[in-house]
Amino acid sequence: MPFFKTIRWIVWKDLVCELRSRETISSMLFFALIVILVFSFSFSMDQDAARQLIAGIIWVSFTFTGIIGLGKSFSSELQNDCLEALQISPIPKGAVYLGKVLANFLFMLSVEILLFPLFILFFNLDVVEELGILLLVFLLATLGLSAVGTLFSALTVQIRAREVMLPVLLLPLAVPVMIAAVEATRGTLNGDPYAFYSQWIQLLVVFDIIFTVVSFWLFELILDS
Repeated sequence: MPFFKTIRWIVWKDLVCELRSRETISSMLFFALIVILVFSFSFSMDQDAARQLIAGIIWVSFTFTGIIGLGKSFSSELQNDCLEALQISPIPKGAVYLGKVLANFLFMLSVEILLFPLFILFFNLDVVEELGILLLVFLLATLGLSAVGTLFSALTVQIRAREVMLPVLLLPLAVPVMIAAVEATRGTLNGDPYAFYSQWIQLLVVFDIIFTVVSFWLFELILDS
């Protein structure tokens, strides 16, 4: 099976399965809504503090919501020996990884796009002029989380305590993404000149390239182990 056809098949399979079950998206949305409500009530009496912390609140919500989706990335393959079928099938394992990354990226980005208007509503944000830069930050940070998270999801899928091990392994490596995303989002929301926070966006680009390439080469070893 050609490389790009395998990627397309993996993405299509995950999207169709999610449309039928709606398990991943619904659980991600439910958790994120709870986080938004908790933070909005916590800062309801202190809007100045909320505006100072809003970038961190946004990315804490997005990151932990994404971990829920990443944890379910390979769980469907455990049924009916699908994981073993992927291991022995004559398809490029790197294509399987990229297909999973793309599917996870789409799930996470969809939830972020649905949730961000709630942040605007609850925290009274003015983001009309900065939507383009914010979308770029969302795309780059979500891709970085998807690239690393997909690798660790495959690594922990057959571990009994995978719900615990995935965040334990993922979060330390995701720290650069979270810091860069928070700083770039804060600069954008504050209306700072692009030059003031452009280095954080550059860090996201470098992180995405390095960890996508490294994870691409490691995935085959993990899948065959």
